[in-house]
Amino acid sequence: MGVIAITIVAYAGAFDHAFVSWDDPDYVEENALVQQHDYRALLTSVISSNYHPLTMVSLALNASQPLSPKPFIVTNVIVHALNAGLVFWLVLLLSGRRILVAFFAALLFGIHPMHVESVAWISERKDVLYCFFFLAACITYWRYLEKRAAPLLLATFVLFVLSCLSKGMAVVFPVVMMLLDFWKRRPVFKARALVEKAPFFVVALLFGLIAMNVQAGGDFHGAFTRVGPYLKGIPDSSSLPLLQRLSLPSYGYLTYVWRLFVPLNLCGFYPYPPPAEAGHPLFLLAPLFMLGTIAVAIWDVRRTRLFTFGIGWYLVTIALVLQWVPVGEAIVADRYAYLPYVGLLFMLTFGIDLFLRKAPAVRSALWVGCGLFAVFLFVQTVRQVKTWRDSEAFWSTVIDRFPRSDLAYVSRGNFRGKSGRIPEAMEDLQTALRLGSRRGILFDGLGNAYGTLGKIDSALVMYDRGLSLEPNMGRTYYNRAIAYLRVVRPNDALADLERARALMPFQASTLHLPRGYAYMQLLRYREAIVELDRAIESGVRDPNAYYNRGVCKLHVGDATGAAADLREARRLNPALGAPATPGLQR
Repeated sequence: MGVIAITIVAYAGAFDHAFVSWDDPDYVEENALVQQHDYRALLTSVISSNYHPLTMVSLALNASQPLSPKPFIVTNVIVHALNAGLVFWLVLLLSGRRILVAFFAALLFGIHPMHVESVAWISERKDVLYCFFFLAACITYWRYLEKRAAPLLLATFVLFVLSCLSKGMAVVFPVVMMLLDFWKRRPVFKARALVEKAPFFVVALLFGLIAMNVQAGGDFHGAFTRVGPYLKGIPDSSSLPLLQRLSLPSYGYLTYVWRLFVPLNLCGFYPYPPPAEAGHPLFLLAPLFMLGTIAVAIWDVRRTRLFTFGIGWYLVTIALVLQWVPVGEAIVADRYAYLPYVGLLFMLTFGIDLFLRKAPAVRSALWVGCGLFAVFLFVQTVRQVKTWRDSEAFWSTVIDRFPRSDLAYVSRGNFRGKSGRIPEAMEDLQTALRLGSRRGILFDGLGNAYGTLGKIDSALVMYDRGLSLEPNMGRTYYNRAIAYLRVVRPNDALADLERARALMPFQASTLHLPRGYAYMQLLRYREAIVELDRAIESGVRDPNAYYNRGVCKLHVGDATGAAADLREARRLNPALGAPATPGLQR
């Protein structure tokens, strides 16, 4: 309980944080399925190119009206604290009930700053949740190895499936089971051991195929529905120097080990280094480090087995994210170390215990050193939590660390624009433009900024450029439709709203209001009333919706209905003047 309490205290500063404009809109802020608690749809939906229905259902359980980030963050912290408790339990079993070993392993896991990304970031619910079931499955499997009771193996299988439903990374669990066999000194390739694991490998293969399909933009042969944007990888990985591409896996492998001991200068986004840094010593030394640790693991197979197990756990659980094929825009990510650190921490703390058995004279000094290291980690975690306070803090940290990251400027600029700080937004977006950014969201943000300034022609030019680069941005079609309405081009607006509906099917309810205004501009008042009815029925309480519906009702002869709508509009906004169009989506 002490470890759990300390972990919660370390993350208490996150409880009042805001959503971050880095996946949070797709997962929660703009996800109608989550906000409407549509659990049935979430079970078959691919969100941001990932199939993790249990994660999405858990997020929906936290959704409230009005939407608040606090329940999501508090839940993440609680699950993480429980994970620290599970690490204690697992290490206690693996170490032969050595309480001090288990305590320090769990404590370092709970308060390590490399885990802040997995906990303080709402969108990484999938990380803490899949690890919860993964660690619980390890514990039940170890108990199965001790007791050989079939219900424990069945419980392990159920927990494994739940872990896969939380995040696809769980597919490595059958190999971890083999590592646990090895640590238990059970023959790994014995027929019975392999037969027991056959169902686990089948499930792992299934979820592996699902992950590959949806990451490539598929819907797994029609089984699922895609929601949100398709996240692309690096357009052309051959643009990276050959040396860099060959060393990427080992670079990540080395970086995560280094940051276990020296977690400094952390941030939420690490872009690929420029080609000029391909010859950096880290890229040259990383393959030697990786091969060296694997050699140590092989050498230890017939000795203590500790290095074999610890390094094996680390390698197996991190292998899938070591950029064997460059994807995405980040060379490494703190969250990838979440589960892999369990193996390294067990190896470290149990290794210290083994050493102290041969050198008891330094026992007190060494454990005090561990305590001081824990204090250092605690302080760093408290500091790192602050960088996730909101989008401004998050992207400013990235810019401080990587001042040539165009994505950071684009993202901070769009956040500032959404906050009404247009001059600052324009400065960031123009900086990204000077850095050579060719992102659709950059031009969407510029379009929004120009639109807010009343420069509609410039806004339309920006939206056109954005859609020419990324033609599947539903939000940009919506925003361009709003701009068309402001220059009275209703037919163009309707065409863009239809494209937006096709690309954002679960946000269709947000399109009724602008469709109503478009029909109103076309003098098709009855169709406008239908759309405005739907908007109001969906929960819209915009006084302009009532005002415009009242005007439409006057044109079709419904004086009573018009009077009621105009009264409601005045009640909602006594200063209401002329009809207005909806606002931009940022």
